[in-house]
Amino acid sequence: MSPLSRALVLLTALCVSSCIHVRLVHNTRHAEPRADGLLHAGSSDLSECLDELGAPLLVREHVGGALLAWGWADDRAFGVTLAVPVARAYRANLSYARSFEGLRGLVLFFDEDWTLERLRRGYLAEILPDERTRPALIE
Repeated sequence: MSPLSRALVLLTALCVSSCIHVRLVHNTRHAEPRADGLLHAGSSDLSECLDELGAPLLVREHVGGALLAWGWADDRAFGVTLAVPVARAYRANLSYARSFEGLRGLVLFFDEDWTLERLRRGYLAEILPDERTRPALIE
């Protein structure tokens, strides 16, 4: 029997007695806001930004002004599992998984007059500033 024939017999035996499980997952949360070319640092104000983008997911004080954040997700995952019986009570398993996930976002920074200073896009965990200021006391 040739090596190719032996490989085909082995592959056929594996496929007949094996179990292959493939998993594809695609989840979306919130729609990505379209702000390109519509909002301009130095001239757009809060009401214009809210009219274009809708309600933000996060609002907080930031260095004499405020920041507002919008977030969306488009997660994809792929996985394959191969289970091959090797003895009466035992199975050999091989798995591979890959996922592309994370909450992407848009953060707008405003000054004390609620004029847009700058905007940033990317993963929210990376573009949100770490510092947290104490809320101002309202008298």
